[in-house]
Amino acid sequence: GYKVVVIMLPLGDISSHQTRSLAGIAETYVGDHVRTTVEQNIVLRWVSESDLPVLYRKLNDIGLAEPGAGTIVDITACPGTDTCKLGIASSRGLAEELRQMLTPKQKDLDEAVRNLRIKTSGCFNSCGQHHLADMGFYGNSRTLKGYKVPHFQVVLGGEWKNNGGSFGLAIGAVPSKNIPQVVLKLADFYVNNRSTREESFQKFISSRKKTEIKSEII
Repeated sequence: GYKVVVIMLPLGDISSHQTRSLAGIAETYVGDHVRTTVEQNIVLRWVSESDLPVLYRKLNDIGLAEPGAGTIVDITACPGTDTCKLGIASSRGLAEELRQMLTPKQKDLDEAVRNLRIKTSGCFNSCGQHHLADMGFYGNSRTLKGYKVPHFQVVLGGEWKNNGGSFGLAIGAVPSKNIPQVVLKLADFYVNNRSTREESFQKFISSRKKTEIKSEII
């Protein structure tokens, strides 16, 4: 049989050395073609099941075998203030901070939370797809004591499946430094208050009043 292998690229980055090595690996095991994804990963299609162990070892040798593709640690982020003139907040910085926080906790998270999607944008323009995430964040700013302070608007319950079937609900702006705690509070709020174990995060958010959600996380 054959499998599809998704290679997770933290922050969507891959080095020139990794790219050259990956080209050779792909040529050996899947032919001439690889694909990128909207979640900033790379896909190898039609990998023979018998080749999976050696493929894993080769990917691991070049630092491309990290687990977690398609889970809560696989965070999509636009360039944000790193390189974009429109960026208001550091979406890549937030994505990396969330990834570092969530990775060691991943095995302890409820399965429903483990498979949520997080996406971040440096501004409201949605280049990081925040509007289609279970938990989306986009950069804005607020004035506190006369100073501009980077914030992220929290957007919840977007549908990344079904070709982006529906957009998320904007809940409120939170200082950038508080977003990791917001993610943990949301995870607990969902797990402890969902009507059934099968209730999706999107349905859970849509069934709650905005004021109730906001009081729980902000």
